[in-house]
Amino acid sequence: MKDVKNTMRVMKIREILFNHTDENHQLSIREIIDQLKIHFGSDYHISKNTVKSTIQELGESGFNIEESVKENNTVYYSHQYRKFEIHELRMLVDAVSSARFITSQESKQLIEKIKTLTSKQLAKKLHHQISVDPGVKAQNKDVRYHIDKIHTSITTKKVLTFQYGNYNLKKEFVLRHHGKIYTVVPLGLVWNHDYYYLVAKNPLEMEIKHYRVDRMENVSVSEERFVPTDFSISDHMKQTFNMYPGVVEYVEIQFDNHLVNVVIDRFGKDITLRKVDDRTFSIKIKAAISEGFIRWLLMWGSDAKVISPQHLVVKMKEEAIKMSKLYS
Repeated sequence: MKDVKNTMRVMKIREILFNHTDENHQLSIREIIDQLKIHFGSDYHISKNTVKSTIQELGESGFNIEESVKENNTVYYSHQYRKFEIHELRMLVDAVSSARFITSQESKQLIEKIKTLTSKQLAKKLHHQISVDPGVKAQNKDVRYHIDKIHTSITTKKVLTFQYGNYNLKKEFVLRHHGKIYTVVPLGLVWNHDYYYLVAKNPLEMEIKHYRVDRMENVSVSEERFVPTDFSISDHMKQTFNMYPGVVEYVEIQFDNHLVNVVIDRFGKDITLRKVDDRTFSIKIKAAISEGFIRWLLMWGSDAKVISPQHLVVKMKEEAIKMSKLYS
């Protein structure tokens, strides 16, 4: 007979109840013993009373175990408490599946880990339904390590260094400025349009810049410390468009009425909408004037018109003329 330590037996019974039972699936003591034999070997022997007392010990220790009596007065046991509901796990699976900053292989690994948070029966319901083109998934498998180092840099208040690059027309990844080492003070990490971005500034400058984390290389936390400043990442993101930083100014824009939901989605329900006429409304906001903001405005064509500031009106006219010449 195989000798199994008491602690091993207790942990294995706990694991069996966690993995094989839930609100729709229960196990009798006989079935639990069968599972123990699968793990410890067919020569393993344990009495029903020992299994029952172990279940009681687990319950007294805080491990949730439900009992139900079925046919022939057989008692069945199940662990029904889960930190995550099945719909919550499904949302996590969908998020991992669709996240572009995670490689396809990492997505598969993370989904398998998420499935271990529930019973094996419920895990079968967690097949991800979101289809994502593998071509748009991240190719940089080091992104997860970059994210960890950025968080470490922020929490330890130490300067971050890295190299940065882009793809050229040959689809080759090329480091900017011949592999220059960027030295920055990290201000925050944001997830925007399915990508992670580092919001940071040069230790000697005030200008805030954004860096795509999947385009960073050789990320390292230096020993140089920085003094944190009063910076609100949420306020900064409200004023930033398409992750392009710029000088913040008050802007007035007039929209066609059919874009009211677009405006609320972008600026929130607290935005003040002023009726101009039966066809249009206007808003006043603080926004970072940048290429990203201009492109966002151009996206709505003639249904969005900048009223002020004047230099932005001039810029929009110039872009409209360029587009007209492009198609003439």
